Amino acid sequence: MWNDEGVDTGLDMEEYISKRMLEIPNLQERELYKEIVGSMIKKIYEYTKSSYQELEGKVLGECRSDRSNYAIYMTLTEQQQYDSTDKFMHPIIEDSVKEKEILCGDVANALKEKVQIKLYTIFLQVRFSEIYKILQKNRMFTGILKTKNREYKGTFCLRRNEEYLDKIKELYYIYEANYQPWTTVCEAYLMKLLDVYLCTSEEIKENSKDTVIEEIQIDFEEYAEHVRYHMVPLWNLKKVTEKTSIYPEPCIDKTNYEHQIFAHRLEPDCEYLVMDTNAEITNIRRRNGDLLITCPIEKPCEWNLYCVDRPNETHYRNRYQYAILSNYCKESFIADITEIYRRSIKTKAEMARLIEAYPYTDLLTFAGYELTDKAPSDWKSQNYNMDGFVEDELRTETRGKFLIIKFYTKDYDYYLNQDIMSFLVTQIQKVFPEYRCLGELL
Repeated sequence: MWNDEGVDTGLDMEEYISKRMLEIPNLQERELYKEIVGSMIKKIYEYTKSSYQELEGKVLGECRSDRSNYAIYMTLTEQQQYDSTDKFMHPIIEDSVKEKEILCGDVANALKEKVQIKLYTIFLQVRFSEIYKILQKNRMFTGILKTKNREYKGTFCLRRNEEYLDKIKELYYIYEANYQPWTTVCEAYLMKLLDVYLCTSEEIKENSKDTVIEEIQIDFEEYAEHVRYHMVPLWNLKKVTEKTSIYPEPCIDKTNYEHQIFAHRLEPDCEYLVMDTNAEITNIRRRNGDLLITCPIEKPCEWNLYCVDRPNETHYRNRYQYAILSNYCKESFIADITEIYRRSIKTKAEMARLIEAYPYTDLLTFAGYELTDKAPSDWKSQNYNMDGFVEDELRTETRGKFLIIKFYTKDYDYYLNQDIMSFLVTQIQKVFPEYRCLGELL
């Protein structure tokens, strides 16, 4: 049954038969209709309905993309608040949960060789445009190094932390080696990680080179209240090592072998990515929970894997200090068909659908777009391509126009707005490679 708005409300066959039966004036004919025709129509309807649902399930199952199974989730936590028993979020860099000592000897050697030495990493909780301004101007800050015996005045500078961004680059090649389509990782938090370097200092006059710098105090001026120390970036990837469970089985091509890792050695309901990108992997698949890896290696070996954990409702209930960001895309039949055939209808409606498929509608909403021959003067300070490291992607190099995607913001001053906008614009850029896509906040 369909209502006035064209929505399927379902058909109550028994009610329909009862109403038709009441239209028969003769009681004997009504009785006969109920026993024979009514029963037959009901069974035919139920059979047709179940067959249609089964066919629909098969079609949707064949077309369903498994990209959501490999979605990357990311957040931050303070070093002291990190929960090592957490089975969902894990440190992107394992050593980041450990305190690191800075020795006077290392600082003295760096100063002697006139080399800037990295001290630690901070999270600067400000808009991307502010970080861009700091890095472009090479801002210098003053501060002191404290040891047990004395203090040393110095100057300090900030540089973008590349260590975590390199992990995203590595992940791209891991996805490629595992024959998984790459989906841009929302690296908003990582772009706000800045390394603190010592540029100049008074001469270190400690007798022992093993003397520890006990405290570093830096005046970050107007940014002081936004600096967060000892932060640990987390994601839903866990490193595991598993050995081939049985002797590899030769493939029919007489070149490759199939390595099998039994299901009971893997986490249920989790996907796995092989991290060994140097291996000549020709196929990776799951069969009854087992992980099957096809490659030319003929003997059992150890495999380095990323276990891709999935969230549940409890992970979103104030468990983490910072909001969980992800590249999870809402599943829909149209989105799956687009993913499979790599084709899209380039319309305003599709642009809106693409933006609304990601879990950021509570921050930004699509307001429209504009085609122009000239980019806004401040676009570099508000936009960045989160897939900028992808060098093997073919694009139209003669792009003459700029596609400006406009967004309404719920809170214009929220420090992640420009980063989330950059993530969404990066997705749109894939659909519209003939334009240079940029974002604008309204």
